[in-house]
Amino acid sequence: MSSPGEDTPKDKSPRKILDIDLHNSPVMQEARLAAEEREKLIQEMEKHSGVRALREQLAFIKESPVLKHAREAAVLVEDNAAMRAAREHFRQFEQSSMLAHARIFEENSAVTRAFEALKSEQEHARMVMGPMWELKRTGLFDEDAPWRKAAALASQAMADFEARFRLPNHLESALLAEQFRARSIAEKLAFPNEGVAALALQQAMEKMTTPWLDQQETMRSISSFAEIQRIGEAVRIMPAFDDSLAASLRASLGDWRDPISWRPEVFTDLAVRGDFYVELGFNPALTRFPLPAFEQGLEIAGLEQVPAESESVDAEEDGLVRTNAAHDQLQRVERSLRKFIDLQLTRAFGPDWAKHRLPNGIYDSWQEKKRKAEEAGAEERALIEYSDFTDYAPILCRRDNWREVLRPFFGREESVREAFPRLQPVRLDVAHARLVTQDDELLLRVEVRRLEKAIRDV
Repeated sequence: MSSPGEDTPKDKSPRKILDIDLHNSPVMQEARLAAEEREKLIQEMEKHSGVRALREQLAFIKESPVLKHAREAAVLVEDNAAMRAAREHFRQFEQSSMLAHARIFEENSAVTRAFEALKSEQEHARMVMGPMWELKRTGLFDEDAPWRKAAALASQAMADFEARFRLPNHLESALLAEQFRARSIAEKLAFPNEGVAALALQQAMEKMTTPWLDQQETMRSISSFAEIQRIGEAVRIMPAFDDSLAASLRASLGDWRDPISWRPEVFTDLAVRGDFYVELGFNPALTRFPLPAFEQGLEIAGLEQVPAESESVDAEEDGLVRTNAAHDQLQRVERSLRKFIDLQLTRAFGPDWAKHRLPNGIYDSWQEKKRKAEEAGAEERALIEYSDFTDYAPILCRRDNWREVLRPFFGREESVREAFPRLQPVRLDVAHARLVTQDDELLLRVEVRRLEKAIRDV
C-alpha cells in the first residue's frame, strides 16, 4: 500500500506540506505583526455583520416602556412599523449566506487553523485547504471583506500550496506511469490480477485537466493518485462488502471495526478530526491535492458525486458546495436504506415487522416521534420514516434479521458495522452546516457507493 510522504527528504518533517521558510518569510512577519490585531478584526467582523447590534436593538425594543404600554393597550406588535421593519431586517440577515459563513468562520475556523498550522509547521494545514477553498468561493477573502486582513495569511497559505502542483502533458504522464511501475509500487497497491496497470494509470493521468502533480513530492502524489484509482476500480468490480475489499480499504481509509468513543472535538475541530482519522489508519496523502484536482481524480476513479435529485441555484450561490453535495448524498442513501429495509423485512415478516424485528428501544422511539409529529399537524407517514441514521446498522446486523434475510445482500456483518462509523462525522457536519473536509468527502463517496451498490435494484 502507499504510505504518506514516501519520497520526502530526510531533513524535512514527513508530514510537512508547505515548503517555505516559515520563520523568516514575509508571510510570517506579517502574521507576527498582526497577532494582536487578529482578535480585534474577528470581533470587528461580528460587529460589521450587524448580528450583535440587531439582537441588542430587538431586545431593547421588546423591553422598552413604549412597547410594554402598547401591549397593555392591546396594540399588536405587528402594527408597529419600526418593530416590523426591524424583525424583517433581522430575519433576512439571519437567513443570508454571509451570516452562515460568518458562523462557520467562528465555529469551525479553517482560517484560524491555517494561522496555527503555519506557525507550528504542522501538517494540519492540509486539513484546512479544502474548506478554505470553499470559503474563498463565498467571497470571504474579497478585498472589501471586513476580516480580509485576518484571513490574508490563510489565503496565502492556500495559494502557496496550490502553486506546488502542475499538470503534466501526455508524454510526461506516460513516463511517470512507467517510472511508477518500475519502482514496484503498482504491484504493492494492486489486487491479484486487478489493480492499476501502468497503461490504465497513464490513461487516468491523461484525463486530468487541472494541476495535480506535486513538484516537491512527485512520487507521493503519483502513488496517492494511483491509490484513488485503485480504490474506485475495486469498489466498482468487487462485491460491496467483500472481505478482500474491506481489508484493502482498511489500509487506506483506516480500521473502524472496534467500538469508537466519539470525542466531541472530532465533530467540531478539523485538526482533531484529521488526527483522529490518521490514528485509525487513514492515509492522509490520498487527499493531499488541491480541491479541483482531488474531485476530478475521484470522478475519473468512478467515485463521482451522486447528482442531487433537484439542483438549486441558491445552493450553488451559497458557496458551501461540498457541504451541500454531502447533504444530498447522505439524504439519498438514507432514503434508499429505509426503502430497502422496509421492503425486505416486510417481505419476510409482514407489514408489522417493526414490532418484532427492531433492536430494543428503537420501536418505542419511532412511535413517540411519529405521535409528536402528527399531533403537531404533520401528515401521516410510514413508521420507518422516523428512523435515525444511527438505527440502520443495528437493524441490519440484528442477529435474526441478518441470518434470515440480509446476509445475501451484504455478505459480511463486520464490514457493514465498519461502514456506518466512517459516515458519522460528515453526517453531523452537514446537519449543522459545518464545512466538510477532503478526508470526509473521500470516506463519504466510498461508503455511499458501497451501500448503494449492495441494495441496488431492490
